[in-house]
Amino acid sequence: MQRRNFLVGLGSASVGGSALLGSGAFSRVESHRNVTVEVAEDPDAYLGLDKCDTPNGSYVDIDDNGHLEILMNPDNPTIGESPLGSGVNSNSISNFDNVFQICNQGKEDACVWIADDDAWPTVPEEETMGGERRVEFYLNGFRDQSVIGEGNGISLEVGECVCIGIETRTFDLAEGDELLGELDNQIQIVADVDSECGTEPLDCPVLEGEYECTLYESSETDGEITSWNRSATKFRVTNDGPNTEFSLAVADSPGSWRPDAEIPADASSTFNADASFPFSALIAWDPGEECRDQLIEANPDLQTWSEYKADNGLDNLDDWYETFGTSGIPSNPDPPEDLDDQLIVQVQNIPEEGQGTSPEDRIGPDEEIDNSLYPQMSQEAMNEGWITCEAFNE
Repeated sequence: MQRRNFLVGLGSASVGGSALLGSGAFSRVESHRNVTVEVAEDPDAYLGLDKCDTPNGSYVDIDDNGHLEILMNPDNPTIGESPLGSGVNSNSISNFDNVFQICNQGKEDACVWIADDDAWPTVPEEETMGGERRVEFYLNGFRDQSVIGEGNGISLEVGECVCIGIETRTFDLAEGDELLGELDNQIQIVADVDSECGTEPLDCPVLEGEYECTLYESSETDGEITSWNRSATKFRVTNDGPNTEFSLAVADSPGSWRPDAEIPADASSTFNADASFPFSALIAWDPGEECRDQLIEANPDLQTWSEYKADNGLDNLDDWYETFGTSGIPSNPDPPEDLDDQLIVQVQNIPEEGQGTSPEDRIGPDEEIDNSLYPQMSQEAMNEGWITCEAFNE
């Protein structure tokens, strides 16, 4: 049995503990740790606990005993000389997605959850979120998918890991109060091979696109390269989830449309657009009804196409090309006038350094580069974030 320390207090929060060591598999593990917002773990344990490879994973540190702890206080060694905060806010809801991970490193599939307790501290009924837990643990960034209680257990195959997020609710508390004092600042993490799991982790495609580089073709005179002419734009699309299809729209002059592109599971792929001076790129995909709401809740940069149109005063896809580009909707291939309102969209203005200026005033990648300068662009273009693909790949 392992214990995990989770000391959660206002103005100071950390997560720490120790690990179960050995060489055999497990049939059931109950892992207890004290809580300051402190989570602990030995990466070699059968019930493996480690930090997630995310920004919030920076709250995690390994102490002198080899224990993983979550430090949301000045003791966090990642703070250094930076002016970071020292704890969670009072009278607030604070979310920390994907903080620590739980891994099944045994020899059988298991159900994993954080044990509930009748003494779990709750917000007073007369306060905001009255009756809700002071501290909630949830799956990944899906804040409505609790992992507290056996009924919310997560099914983990051998070798599989999931990240856990933490939400704190500090209404009617003052600086120095401990959120889990009634539990003696301890929680219990359970892994049981015999339990019927209540929750299967959703495997949802999350796509993100970004400008990668600008392609150029050489021009020759008498068999010698004299210059390089701008020809196309390369975009990178990353898929954090299962294999899926998507459409890529690029607004500029000329505009570009690529329907039904496919990207493998947990992969990153590049796609060439006909556009050579992109202003904005839009990725649209269907994650399925079960994933749609959870993706939007967990990823503030994602919206349905209907929500995006409403926020930006757009009528349809044609209007998007007209608003964010200079030449309107492309003619080849012929995109639809509009997209399905329930598609998830991720929109990236290009490049980020060029935000806030009208299309007419923006500085694009050099249209032509002298061979003596290539693969570099002019300093003016590079200052805006543009780069040739040859320079990008160097």
